[in-house]
Amino acid sequence: MFTNSWENGKFKEIWVESNETEEDERNMCGLINGECGWLNYYRGEGDAGLSSRNPEYSGADDEMMEFIINGELNRYPLSYVITAEKVMKALDYFEKHHKIPPFITWHDDNLP
Repeated sequence: MFTNSWENGKFKEIWVESNETEEDERNMCGLINGECGWLNYYRGEGDAGLSSRNPEYSGADDEMMEFIINGELNRYPLSYVITAEKVMKALDYFEKHHKIPPFITWHDDNLP
């Protein structure tokens, strides 16, 4: 079961925590806007994490899409965006296996 989720019309914010041990702080967040979404994966507190990328995206770097996180409307690059179906599949995989989904292209946000 997903740890925490929130929905407002076409917008969704879904969190899944690993919780394999008491010290395990890994979690994954899926943000959805209609049929589109993107993911963040965090290894622990203070980690900038990993974020999804769409390897098939070929548009401009400044093209953005709106998502709601922590109750705030924010804009994120379309290069992060994958299908909402793939977001849900990844969240389900993380919940079941406690591992980062290998079928998502990730970017390490800790790197410059």
